Amino acid sequence: MIHPYRVGSIIGLVGATVFVLVNRGALPGAGPVLALVAYLVAVACYVWAVWVRPASDLPAGQPPRRRAGLVYLASVAGMLLVFALGRLVLAQADREELMPALVAAGVGLHFVPFAAAFRAPVFRTLGWLLAAIGTVGLVIGWLGAGAVAAAAAAVTAGVVMLLVMALGALSGGREA
Repeated sequence: MIHPYRVGSIIGLVGATVFVLVNRGALPGAGPVLALVAYLVAVACYVWAVWVRPASDLPAGQPPRRRAGLVYLASVAGMLLVFALGRLVLAQADREELMPALVAAGVGLHFVPFAAAFRAPVFRTLGWLLAAIGTVGLVIGWLGAGAVAAAAAAVTAGVVMLLVMALGALSGGREA
């Protein structure tokens, strides 16, 4: 049987990969290459910490709280609502190029309730970091950097997600 931390981290790996690969092309100059290098280093850290090390070294985990499934559904619904309403606001302001930063912030916020529901503190760290990165990308993008700031926020969010998952595995599940 595959360790639950490994199984759960696959979703994060896919999300982080999408953040980086979809958005790195909007970075100027050597940005796309640097983003790819940072991503590959983060993937290597993640693979080593989560998949290469013995499963016995991974966080043991605890059973989720009784209403964890409802928290999960509410969090996903809230994230989708943030995306939909945010897209409307950005479209009204003719700033749709900032959507990648909004997605990073929304994904981060949707992770925060998971920490208590699934008894996994790594989600608190991951959630607040991604929310902050996305918010900074939105603010800087809104103030004039536009698509570059939004893409940089999304790429950074992807790399940070991989590193937080690796640190969570290394810390035994305590705060990363």
